[in-house]
This record gives sequence, structure tokens and C-alpha cells, in this order.
Amino acid sequence: MKEKYNLYLSIAFVAIGIILFSINQIVLKIDVLMIVSILIAIVFPFIVQYQKYRLNKEIEERFPDFLRDVSANIKAGMTLPQAVMTTKKTDYGKLDPFLDKMAVQIDWGVPFNKILNNFSKGKTKIIQRTVSAINESIKGGGNLTETLDAIGASIIEVNTIRKERQGATYSQMLTGYVIFFVFLGVLVALQRFLIPSLNISGAGFAGTMMNYGIMFRQLILIQGFFSGMVIGKMSEGRIVSGLKHSIILMIIGYTALALLI
Repeated sequence: MKEKYNLYLSIAFVAIGIILFSINQIVLKIDVLMIVSILIAIVFPFIVQYQKYRLNKEIEERFPDFLRDVSANIKAGMTLPQAVMTTKKTDYGKLDPFLDKMAVQIDWGVPFNKILNNFSKGKTKIIQRTVSAINESIKGGGNLTETLDAIGASIIEVNTIRKERQGATYSQMLTGYVIFFVFLGVLVALQRFLIPSLNISGAGFAGTMMNYGIMFRQLILIQGFFSGMVIGKMSEGRIVSGLKHSIILMIIGYTALALLI
């Protein structure tokens, strides 16, 4: 099922690329700078989402450490709020500002289930499910330390599986890069060898070369952007994670065309 979803996603990206390329054909003489500006306008929301993705990813990686320390503090005889307050002395990276906010809310007397719900807003599904499970354990009067330990171990297991998946899909990511560079090579060969062999002379030849040069640069930007998105989806399971690949491919592709043709 997941393979079919990835296939449909890839087809959708290709279709979007073809549509954009067709639109570009209609307005072929559009300035390259305008195309770059449009792409930047498209990429910017992805940059915002990618930053949020990286933040949530690091929080998710450090959250099991926080749960383990809270569980240990409770076992030492602390109440849950006290156990959370004590963790302020520990460095949890990107999680620290959220823990500081928790501590302030505890001082203000905010109910702890509400504090956890506020923390989980905008976070990953794993964090949201974790918070829900903790609240249910508190509400039901279960063994909270066992719940925290089990949840922490579960998150670690999920993160381990994700890393293994990234290693398993490395070859697919590499294939995506190879396909892009083959496409780039085809464009360079067309511009350097095939087009000059056409029976065009004088000003017409210069105009044809310029038009094709502009078209190829626009095409490589479009191809690089969507190829990166597909690579990110295949390697990490999130489209937004492909932004770094898109930027790399777009820069390399555009620079290569600018230098070679």
C-alpha cells in the first residue's frame, strides 16, 4: 500500500513538473530571474515547514530522555510536578525552552494535563500520542513510572526503526540523484552538440541558442525542486524533508548549466 502511495506521489510530482514546463513554453521569453523568484516564493513555505520539522524531530529524539528522568525522579519520591521541575537542571537541547515554559505554568498552578496538552500542540503524532497516554495514566490512577518507561522505550524503538529505514532507502536516494544528473547531462548534450548541428545560421542561430538556454535553466530548476521532494519522501517519509535535496539539486543543476552551456 505504501509503495503504491509513493508511486502515485511520484507521478503527481512528474505531472506538476510537466504542467509547469508547458506553461513555461507558452511564455518562453520570461526572464530567468523571474523564474528564480517564483521558485523562491514556492520554496519559502517549505523552508518554514522544514525548520519546524527539524525542531520537532530533535524534540522527539530527546523526549525519551526527559521521560526517563521524570520516571526516575518519581521513583525517588517526588510528585509529578516536582519531577518535571527538577529536570530543568538537565540539558535536553531544543526541548529546554518547552520545559522552561512547563515550569512556569506549574508555578502558576495550571493543571498538569493542560500543561502537557499545550506542549503537544504542533508537535509530531508520536508526541501527541505520548501526552495522551500520560494523561490517561494520570486520570486512571495507573502506575505512572511504568507508563513513562514504556512510552520512552517505544519512542526509542520508533526512532531506531526510522534510522534503519533511512539506511535501507539510501540506495533509492542515490538513484534519485543519479537520475537527476543523467537528465542534466542530456540537457548539456542537447545544448552543446545537438542544437548547434541544426541548420540554422546568423541571428536565428543565436536566438535559438538563447531560447533553449533559458528553457533548459528553467527546466532544471523545476526538475531539481520536485526531484528533491520525491527523494525526501522516499528516504525520510516526509515531503518537507526533501527541501535540502531540492536546494542542492537546483544549485548544482543551475550552476552546471550556466558554466557548461
